Amino acid sequence: MARSSARTLAALLAELGITHLVGLPDNTSAPLFSALSEKGESAEGTDGPGVRLVIVTREGEGIALAAGLWLGGASPAVIIQNTGLLESGDGLRGTASRMGAPLLMLITCRGYGKARSMGIDPAAGFLDRDLLVRPDLDSVAHMTEQTLRAWGIPFLRWSDPGDLEPVRRSLALAVAEERPVAVLMDLVLS
Repeated sequence: MARSSARTLAALLAELGITHLVGLPDNTSAPLFSALSEKGESAEGTDGPGVRLVIVTREGEGIALAAGLWLGGASPAVIIQNTGLLESGDGLRGTASRMGAPLLMLITCRGYGKARSMGIDPAAGFLDRDLLVRPDLDSVAHMTEQTLRAWGIPFLRWSDPGDLEPVRRSLALAVAEERPVAVLMDLVLS
């Protein structure tokens, strides 16, 4: 039986030395939270307990908690929805970025699929009032990448669950540049 994309990602995080995954589940990330909550190959590393799941009550807590774990010697990653990214701005700016914490940030992309189905590219970078007030679109999809750029957070888009290279490259960049780096999870985990 083929391994699910969530189990594959959980195994990769363990392989990469991630000690904690800090976040709040949403529809896209819920399978990863489930995979890490189960006992077994996906959550367990060969040399230890594997990736510990730390669930927060609000995404804004996640960045600060991950930065504290990093200060304590852990290698955490953060998983939040793009709406939560907007809430996390001060913790990201004033704590993780300022400290040079090499955080891998997995960001799920609420609103991207619907925008594309309507012929609108959320990555186009064009924002105007008409786009932001449309009741049939989620404006966060159109703000995500511009917000990351404004905050100086490098990012890669991950759209093929079979290709884990964007996750590997983002963590390598975070470590090399001693800064948070985001992976935009423009996909559905199974």
